[in-house]
Amino acid sequence: MKRDWLLYLVIFSLALNIGTIGTLGYMHWRGRPEPPPPPESAPLPFRKLLRELDLDPQQRQIFKEMAPAHWRKVRELQETLAQQRQDLFALIRQEDLPEWPPVQIKIREIGNLQVQLEEEKVHHLMVVQKNLRPEQRQLLITQLEKRLPQCCPEPGRGRGMMKRMRNGMGPGSSCPPGPMGPPGLR
Repeated sequence: MKRDWLLYLVIFSLALNIGTIGTLGYMHWRGRPEPPPPPESAPLPFRKLLRELDLDPQQRQIFKEMAPAHWRKVRELQETLAQQRQDLFALIRQEDLPEWPPVQIKIREIGNLQVQLEEEKVHHLMVVQKNLRPEQRQLLITQLEKRLPQCCPEPGRGRGMMKRMRNGMGPGSSCPPGPMGPPGLR
């Protein structure tokens, strides 16, 4: 009986040592995590950015008039993009796999929608910038550059569609809200 207990203790100790060595090996192989960026380099939250821009009443009025059409167009493109992605998945999910041409056509439709979405966002940004004073424009550009790593990560460290969905960003959205933010944030 005493011998069995000693054997179990040796096996447990061996398993614990193997687990520890495996964990240390994994941590060494994975490398050191990147330190968090210093707080001063973090982008301003959208509402604070609006306050920092110090918009005059005329600018506020111009942006309030522009925003609904822009966000309606963005929402329509995102919804269409989500539907096209679902259609593509339905194609490749079929029991009888489709030929390549219909899949390729669907991929190109998705690509064209992504281009339209990007064009809409950048066009809106350019119109917004035309209505800003030079110091406001510089602040906006600086803040957008700080957001760039969040939505356009380094190659090999991308944010896939599923990760964006888990993080609350809708399909087709790759970047945080632009200069006028979503309608609910005004």
